[in-house]
Amino acid sequence: MAISVKRSLGIYDPVLFWLALVATLLGMLFIFDAGYARALSADKGALPPEFRSQLMFVVPAIVLSLVAGAMRPEAWKNGSKALWVVTLLGLFAVEKFGKEMNGAQRWLNVGPIQIQPAEFAKLAAVLYLAGYFATRKVWPKKIAPRKDFAHWLDTIAVPKLRRCLPMVWVLLAVLLIEKEPDLGTGAVVAATAFAMFIPGNVSWKSIVAALAIAGIGAGAMIVKEPYRMGRILNHTSRWDPQNVDDQTFQTVQSELAIASGGVFGVGIGNGRAKHVLPATTTDFIMATVGEETGLLGSLFTLAILGALVWRLLYQAQRATSHFSTLVLYGVGAWFGLQTCVNVMMANGFLPAIGIPLPFISSGGSSLVALWLALGICQSALAPERVEEENPPQRARRSAHLATRSTVPGAARP
Repeated sequence: MAISVKRSLGIYDPVLFWLALVATLLGMLFIFDAGYARALSADKGALPPEFRSQLMFVVPAIVLSLVAGAMRPEAWKNGSKALWVVTLLGLFAVEKFGKEMNGAQRWLNVGPIQIQPAEFAKLAAVLYLAGYFATRKVWPKKIAPRKDFAHWLDTIAVPKLRRCLPMVWVLLAVLLIEKEPDLGTGAVVAATAFAMFIPGNVSWKSIVAALAIAGIGAGAMIVKEPYRMGRILNHTSRWDPQNVDDQTFQTVQSELAIASGGVFGVGIGNGRAKHVLPATTTDFIMATVGEETGLLGSLFTLAILGALVWRLLYQAQRATSHFSTLVLYGVGAWFGLQTCVNVMMANGFLPAIGIPLPFISSGGSSLVALWLALGICQSALAPERVEEENPPQRARRSAHLATRSTVPGAARP
């Protein structure tokens, strides 16, 4: 595919596009399969509401991805802070004006549709941190000795605090998401941010300190809500009679469904899990996948998602700028972490924490955020613009690239 055609379509890596499209179509199949029985029993027609909603978002999500891919990576880099501010405002708006459903206040009504800003916070955090790590100045290896308190405050303490501000803003977003309440999404935002510390060249001392703070914060959030603590404490005894129909009901039913599927599954449409699980098209869609298509169908689904993550991390190693590397790595970490946690939750390794499976679970905001992230990754793969330069300019640029470090400006806080 010629560069001009790729640029016009916003697809610089067709493999990423086709993997995502296959995953989306698989998701549509399983959303319909997991939701139609409940839709019929509730007299909502043969098409489940979740399927109709997902279908409505598929085309806009792909179009938005193509538009994002056609933009220059510099535009995303320059607008990363503004997008982060918009995201924070959206999270504040949810707290004040959000719509409450099933005991959670996570959605905003925008005309005839509902959006979930927390899903876009995952992408916004990746862009914001990529823009910050790619542009921050190198921290000096040797710092002048401390002369007095004022000198230490001006030259060491205040600069270090400023370098910590991005994580403070990310922590604020996590707290707002947790308050909805949606600890699972907040955990994905925080974990993705930590994953970006490695390509962002953050020192190990800072990483250990941040992990300690995150551990204390996570513990406080779990203790804050009794049902969260109950799920964790009862998880190892989830098959006990007093727990199997109470706090561990979803995990037990999902684990039972996956085990019942065996190698080949019980057949599409013949599963039991979709009749009993409350989140059959979202957090626990893997129960239906495992039960009806068996081990082989589950491995195929995970292979598509795994290949998508691998491709993102592979391209991150080949990117021509630090910002592009960070974006590709961050999106790959987000997809990979969310997939692993969802699968471990569905098969009973982890207690239920409410995290959807990328591209497979229903959710319009999630689908749009995922495709938009892939579009920005396509933009990050755009070749550097050299065709407009005259030969002397191109020669000087080639000489500069030949001597440039592959990882520019390693900086340490």
